[in-house]
Amino acid sequence: MAELFYREDRDQDFMNACDIIRQNSDGNVSVSQIVGKAILMPARSFYIHPREYAKIIRRGKENLPKSEASKELHLEILKRYEILKNGCPSLRDEEINKIISEQSAPRFYISQSRGIILYYELMKK
Repeated sequence: MAELFYREDRDQDFMNACDIIRQNSDGNVSVSQIVGKAILMPARSFYIHPREYAKIIRRGKENLPKSEASKELHLEILKRYEILKNGCPSLRDEEINKIISEQSAPRFYISQSRGIILYYELMKK
């Protein structure tokens, strides 16, 4: 798993996504449903340090994480790397890592169970 570097940012953005789901519901929505929908909402970033992108790219598809959410994160980063590398072969890996680190993510890479725990932790604050 990539080391989560921007945890506070991720947590705040995730909670904002949960709030949007809650506000747009009819009131009869469970925490599990809120979290399930929030996880699939676009995220501002991947929330990992730029050097983590280099580790993911260096490893490639070998030794993917066991966690489905982490595996999907790795595969998305690898897909973006390939697109950028094929589209502009003169880009150095460091430049590609920076570009990817500044892009938004298609979703929050949090498992349903971890999302529920995180939701309750954040609600306590």
